Order: sequence, then structure tokens, then C-alpha cells
Amino acid sequence: MHNRLCHNAFSRHNAPLPAQAARDIVPVAGVSFAGFIALLLAGFLGGCDDAPGGLAPYEGSRTLSLQQVTQSHTPAISWVGGRVAAVGANTGARAALDSTLVWLASSTSNDISSSIAVGTNTDADKILQFGGAPVDSLPGETEYTFWIAELEALEAGLDPAAATPFSFADTTLTLSYLLRGRSGGDPLLEVEFKITRNQTLTSDQFTVTWTPADVAFRRIAIRNASVGGFDNLSWHVLIPDDEAGSISQPVVIGQTPPGAVEAVPWPTTGFTSGTYTLWMVTADWPAGEFGRNTPGYYFFQIFSNNF
Repeated sequence: MHNRLCHNAFSRHNAPLPAQAARDIVPVAGVSFAGFIALLLAGFLGGCDDAPGGLAPYEGSRTLSLQQVTQSHTPAISWVGGRVAAVGANTGARAALDSTLVWLASSTSNDISSSIAVGTNTDADKILQFGGAPVDSLPGETEYTFWIAELEALEAGLDPAAATPFSFADTTLTLSYLLRGRSGGDPLLEVEFKITRNQTLTSDQFTVTWTPADVAFRRIAIRNASVGGFDNLSWHVLIPDDEAGSISQPVVIGQTPPGAVEAVPWPTTGFTSGTYTLWMVTADWPAGEFGRNTPGYYFFQIFSNNF
């Protein structure tokens, strides 16, 4: 910062002086006007001698920082701070080139930039060489450590003593693809729901499935509340009353199933904080009834700690 200020100040002082300002300068006794100006410049430049020619020196690389690891079987990893020579994933809470290594993409120089997805350019031979077991997708409900490394950190074997914030970064998290919640409703069929999450760097997709798989529904809705109902709906699709047909699985939230119409569109913001209830009804449902054991009514309460 000092050098930039110094250089800018030099530029200002090196501009032509206004005529009145030039006349107001009082020369030092025994020194010519030209010599006086030379002394001023010499003294000023003396404060800029920590860089050749008075220019600001290069301040070094930016620190590496992981920005996002998506919740997906093939998570996308994004970062800032520059290109790297390797991106990897280990099971457990530690980045290492050992038997816990499950995915690695590497290069002979720092030329991997900004983002990459697990399963892309997998260096299976190197993973085996380190004693790991290569995979192209990651099971859920498992703790992983994701990391990025410049060539110097990689060649040092990810040794913490050799790594710096400019050459290495990592993060540990548990991948979870199923939204946590609780199924309920008409005890006649005991329907159990699953909502699977597939996140990318630019979107979040949620797919609903259920068992028994052959249960067909006439209406599906998501309400921002802990119980079913028609107010505060975030999404609502249905088969019109005067039409035959039903909604079968799988159902992607936000996409209108074949034969259905969309009464309430899914918001572009998707799920936000709070508890949601996914509810579905069959042709046996007495319209407007949302009791826990109502015939033809089924629900999945989506816990708030998912988001």
C-alpha cells in the first residue's frame, strides 16, 4: 500500500505546476530553481526505495478457499484463490494420501481451475498406489474431507507442516441426500416417503418416491407448516376433478407430473428455513380433511434442520 501511494503521489508532483504556484516557490539560498526541484524529487523518491523504479512490488498469491461442496452422489467442488494441481476426497476427518483416499484428480502443474465434480478425471491408479479405493460416486450419510492442493503441497504429501493457506485448503462434512422427516397418514396402506436431494453448483433438485410403489395420487402439495392444509402452499399440482388419471412416482418437486396441472408454482428460492409438509391424497380422500388418519391422506413432515 505504501508503494502504491508513493507512486501516485509522485505522479501528482511530477505534473506541471500552475503558473501562480511556480511563482510562489521561494528558492533556497545558493541553490538554483532547477536544483531546488531536483532536491525535492530526490527527497521524495528516497521514500520509495523499497521497489525498483518506485513501483509497487507484487504482493503474492491469494489464499485458497473452498466455496462449496454440493450435496450429491457426485458432489461438485468449487474454490477461489487460483489454480491447483490436485483435488481429492477422503473418508473421515483428515486429508491424506493414504487408504482413506476415495477420489483424486491431479495434474503435473497448477492447472485445475475453480471447480470440478467427483467422478471427473479420476486418477484411479494413483489412488490405488496410495492404498485407497477409487469410486466415481459417494454414498450418503458418510463423513468426507474434501481438499485442494497446489503442486508444492501435493509433492509434500499434504504434510501439514509444509502446507500453507496459499497452497492447501480442506473442509470436512457429512453428505446427506435424503431429507430428514416423518411419514404419516391413512394407516390402511402405511405409505413411506423419501425425498432425495441432488444439488449442483447452480441448482437444487428434489425427487419424491414412496412405498408401496403402486400407490397413485390425485393431488400433491407442499406447505410451509408442520401439518397439511391449503394455505401457505409452496407447491401444488393435481389431476382435475373432471379428468381420469393419477400421479405416479418419481415426482420431481417443481416439475408438473404428466397429466397434472400446476395450481401453485414452486418458488425459485426453493426450500428456505422452517418446517414443511409434503402431503398427497388419493381418490378416497374426503376433500378438505387433514387429520392424521384421514382416509386417502398421506404426508411427509420435512424437518427444519434439513436446510
